[in-house]
Amino acid sequence: MNDATILMIDNNENFLKLFCCLPETNDFTVVPYKSAKDAFDYLCRKGADVVISDVQMPEMTGIELLTRMQDMRPDIPVILITAYGSSEEAITAIKQGAFHYFEKPIDDKLHLFWSTIREAVEKHRMLEEIESLRKEKALRSVRGSSIIGASEGIKKVRESIEEVAGLKVTVLISGETGTGKELVARAIHERSPRRSNSFFAVNCSEFAPGLMESELFGHEKGSFTGAMAQKKGLFEIADKGTLFLDEISNAPMALQSKLLRVLEAREFKRVGGTSNLYSDFRVVAATNTNLETAVAEQRFRQDLLYRLNMYIIEIPPLRERKEDIPRLAEYYFKRFTAIYHRPLEGISESAMNTLITYQWPGNVRELVNVIERAVITCRKNLITTRSLPLASESGSTLSSINLKEMEKHMIRLALQTSGHNKTRASEMLGIARKTLIEKIRRYHIEKSE
Repeated sequence: MNDATILMIDNNENFLKLFCCLPETNDFTVVPYKSAKDAFDYLCRKGADVVISDVQMPEMTGIELLTRMQDMRPDIPVILITAYGSSEEAITAIKQGAFHYFEKPIDDKLHLFWSTIREAVEKHRMLEEIESLRKEKALRSVRGSSIIGASEGIKKVRESIEEVAGLKVTVLISGETGTGKELVARAIHERSPRRSNSFFAVNCSEFAPGLMESELFGHEKGSFTGAMAQKKGLFEIADKGTLFLDEISNAPMALQSKLLRVLEAREFKRVGGTSNLYSDFRVVAATNTNLETAVAEQRFRQDLLYRLNMYIIEIPPLRERKEDIPRLAEYYFKRFTAIYHRPLEGISESAMNTLITYQWPGNVRELVNVIERAVITCRKNLITTRSLPLASESGSTLSSINLKEMEKHMIRLALQTSGHNKTRASEMLGIARKTLIEKIRRYHIEKSE
């Protein structure tokens, strides 16, 4: 927690010096203040993770500071300390929103004191995370989840969204990486009766197995090393909302059985907990691999697949809906010229033809990246073929076959160089070990090669 900031307020300068010399403060950034009024001005400008304040101070007391913070910064926990404590004052402080209340001296209860500070920091971080998610949701609701395109494939996706959005069923979105699976999931949420509640997204390949379980189910204080406070999981805080589980195929087998149970009963326990919790969430899952193949290879539970594929939406890759490319390119051209304040007139005909004939192995995500980079780097009025990052010096486009062959060659070379040590090979290639294994399987690269 060495990046956490403690604002320490006490008009007793000796106490401030003593506090700042405690060895535990090495884990934090401590900002000392002798005046609660000055400290409040600092909080309004920069904030903090936790505030520790004496109660009896001139100009502004700790209770008055707490009251003002409840109006201006209710997300920051306040711990009050006093040398003149009373039970009535402690009750008043807690009622007004204090996180905890300590009486001086604190040297006989330092363990409780520092564990309370760490719990307060965890609470603040959780509130910040929730607020960030709420802001993201508000921003996206203004922007809307636009599914751009007029191809038959995209028309079918839009029809499926409208058909399933109002139903209380689990949805599985299938499509290659970069096709816009999260965009479709958000569109389902925004058109559902849950639209006024939160949308949470989690990538199942980004967490280690134990951390993934804590992220989804939450944990109780002391359930494992580092669990300094109780934490609510995404299943719990997504109550009445939607939870998007991306790359569901990468969920560990041990977690898959727990996912099956929670999808069936909507009941679960926090890690280290004993009480059953209920949450009315909706799950939308996504995969970029064939789950039936994963079942055949014993990497995915068949019963979980049955539970997930109650309703399937398949997003076609961009190369199969090339008639949508001009509309997508124009949409993102206008968006990025507005964001970067670039006075560009448009995309030239030759550049648009290049975009249409390119195979787009990275799908819409790659197209967005290409348009953004072109808008940033273009030095003329029009984006030309030379402005596109995917064009070669001769102006011809790179084929997806060449890109795949190049990738296969690099993987083979890394494996040979590392003596087929996948961990070392993935480090050499700059990709995750799990991604390397998936590519080896996809390209049928054998160790004998």
